[in-house]
Amino acid sequence: MSRQGDHPAAVARQMRRNRMNYRERNGLWLLTALAVLVLGTGLAVAQTAQTIIIDGVNDFLPSNLVDADGLDTQYTEIDLGDIYVTNDAVNLYLGFQTGPGNFGSNQLGFAIDVGTADGGSTDPWGRAIEWSAAANKPDFMFYVNLDNNWQASYYWDAGLPIPAWVNIVQGPNSLGWATGTEFRELAVMLGSLGVSSGSIVNWETWFTQDGGTKGPLDCAANDLSQLSIPGFTMWDTASPISLIEYHQHTVLAAADPDPPTVVQVQPTSFPVDSFFDVFFNEPVDLATANVPGNYTLTGATVSAAARDGSDPSIVHLTLAAPIGGSASLYTLTVSNVEDLAGNPIVADGVGNTYCYGIKDVVFRGKFGPFLANTAEMPPYQFSVEGDKAPLSFGTLCDTGMMTDTLVDDIWEYSTTMLYAGDCVGGTASESFEWKFNFNCGTWEPLAGNRVHTLDLANGALDTLEFWWNDEDPTQFTTHDIDVLLFVDMTNTAIVPGDTVSINGSVAPLTFDVPSITQLVDDGTGVDATAGDGVYSTLVTFPTGSKKNVDYKFLLNSSYECESLGDRNVFLNDELFDTVGGTLGPLTLPTVTYDFCNAIWRAVEVVFQVDFNNTAWSAIDEFDVVGVNGTANNAEPPTFDWTIPSLNVMLDDGVAPDAVAGDKIYAVSVVFPDTSAQNVDFKYLVNGEYEGSTVGNRYFAIDPDNFDAVGNPQILPVHVFQSLDVSPVPNFGLAKLRLEQNNPNPFNPSTEIRFNVSRAGTGSLRIFNLRGELVRTLKAGRFAVGPDVVVWNGRADSGEAVGSGVYFYRLEVGVDALTKRMVLLK
Repeated sequence: MSRQGDHPAAVARQMRRNRMNYRERNGLWLLTALAVLVLGTGLAVAQTAQTIIIDGVNDFLPSNLVDADGLDTQYTEIDLGDIYVTNDAVNLYLGFQTGPGNFGSNQLGFAIDVGTADGGSTDPWGRAIEWSAAANKPDFMFYVNLDNNWQASYYWDAGLPIPAWVNIVQGPNSLGWATGTEFRELAVMLGSLGVSSGSIVNWETWFTQDGGTKGPLDCAANDLSQLSIPGFTMWDTASPISLIEYHQHTVLAAADPDPPTVVQVQPTSFPVDSFFDVFFNEPVDLATANVPGNYTLTGATVSAAARDGSDPSIVHLTLAAPIGGSASLYTLTVSNVEDLAGNPIVADGVGNTYCYGIKDVVFRGKFGPFLANTAEMPPYQFSVEGDKAPLSFGTLCDTGMMTDTLVDDIWEYSTTMLYAGDCVGGTASESFEWKFNFNCGTWEPLAGNRVHTLDLANGALDTLEFWWNDEDPTQFTTHDIDVLLFVDMTNTAIVPGDTVSINGSVAPLTFDVPSITQLVDDGTGVDATAGDGVYSTLVTFPTGSKKNVDYKFLLNSSYECESLGDRNVFLNDELFDTVGGTLGPLTLPTVTYDFCNAIWRAVEVVFQVDFNNTAWSAIDEFDVVGVNGTANNAEPPTFDWTIPSLNVMLDDGVAPDAVAGDKIYAVSVVFPDTSAQNVDFKYLVNGEYEGSTVGNRYFAIDPDNFDAVGNPQILPVHVFQSLDVSPVPNFGLAKLRLEQNNPNPFNPSTEIRFNVSRAGTGSLRIFNLRGELVRTLKAGRFAVGPDVVVWNGRADSGEAVGSGVYFYRLEVGVDALTKRMVLLK
């Protein structure tokens, strides 16, 4: 990363000097193993026409190596190695070696210029890459995200009122780009590019990452523009990086002995009607392709056939009447169609047929509880986003727009989908991912995308009906609830004129600063005594409020507990309602400001363990009983995981032990102020912990009701867990799983999914590139199992953070994981 304050131009000059020095030292220009010929801006060799099997295994001939690009970046994970290009009569083939591993969010781009007068200077995926200074702009662009194998292709349409990149296909493995090994390879049909034998194809490929500040980390032709070199990497750039160079490939003459085959059938447009496109594996002959009688479709009549004007591998069919959702399989059979070499399609029932299903799909969203709790003002918009046409994850709200049924806040979107079938088995089944989106920007905060399988066995219609975020009415209140809140400010430097307020996740609370919900210490309302330092308020959560409420107090415009997570309250509508109501309000205990997950005063805690009726009932005065756990804040700690234990328990009848010789052992431990409120612990005998297969015990220190001066917190008597005693404590063996945030990049919110295999205390926090803490999303007790947390793009102060790269770090016990994410605005 560049140093703060470095000008991008200065950084670029320094990087160029570093590259030149590196190459001079290592002699990368000397490719003595190959007879090379410099053509224009690229390297070319005496290449050989070749058909490549796209399987992730390098079967390119050595003569088709055009660039030995390896070892010119700081990290192998973003390094392009040997790069190969060739073609046969049908396809252009690109293959390149990459280094092992993946930093996460790694992406590969591939640009092609075929010599048109037009072309795009921008990047269709919004990366910090541009081509304005290139003599020839790219006509085609291809991308793959190596994290999820999402692939997409684009062409530059100069005929639009505002010329732009137009998506051709997109989706998981949609291009057939082999990315499962370190050798990545892609086939692009020559006919789709509009080139043939003797044509010049200019191309470039690069490594980048996910995000609008991400430039080309490694390039094939534009070595002087790549942002990573040995010893230095600039991960983010404020300005797009200009690419101007290409490698050049002359399309080689090649024989075509193979007949054409049908690859797939897709609707020409949506909704599905009478128009369908047939995709062949190669360009087909105009005369034979345009004969309607060469195509038969079960249950329909083909009235017209026309080969595409720009891509000769596509034929547009028009049916005599529309077709729609059906519980029966559609089968297209093609006969007599020839390729450009005169090879006719083989009527073998395999390569000349394609089977598919068509299904009517209704997406129904029940959004009442969500709308009752949103701070957004109408009008509202909901959309369905997905990876199967006509849906897309590419541009929000480009399709899938839902309509309000005006009944119970239920919204609907109806469409028709075509899905792949099996001609031999007579079946059809295909899965796709999708999700609801609100106001073209806010994803429902599920841990992952929804998945649905279109299956012929389920008939002609599928109805997908879900609550937003699967939050059914049981997670929302059925009536108003009053909550009385009290916060003790006597430990702060509050002065007259200061304000104390509360912000939260559920209306009427918000996380906006300044807060609109203030507390008072004037003896009015629910405040009992004026001037006692305890500030009070009553918040009414209306019917339909989300029951789980996160909140924090503020002094003026600053939040308490900046390094800790939010406070939380559960609105139990079975136990509480309103002041004067049948059940009465929910009255929370007085808490101390700025002590959210730490204790504000010292507390003495009494531990007790019972050995009666256990495998250790023969315990006697020669055995040593102790208790260990989460370290307290004493200097040095007087309670931690040290063996031998710092806290020996006794059964001598001296307080805190009640009765001598009853095999119930006791000890008291003082936890100083600012110690962690949530404590893991276990008992041990003679240095051996109780039940290693059982999770740690846990309790929360209560400084509001107990202290260290005569009012101890006495824990209940625990029964010693004596099974499977382990001589070595295994508290450091907890394993974590931290997923990539979704979506990424994001705006305004994203979800972070993780899994904890051993319970413990910890935190999930967000940092900026300077390592400064931005937000604590969760702190305290982490239970075993999966969980998901949503970050709304705000700091602990409540203020919205700016665009850029952020890191999120999960720590539970001694384990920790960190990942990167990008916020775009």
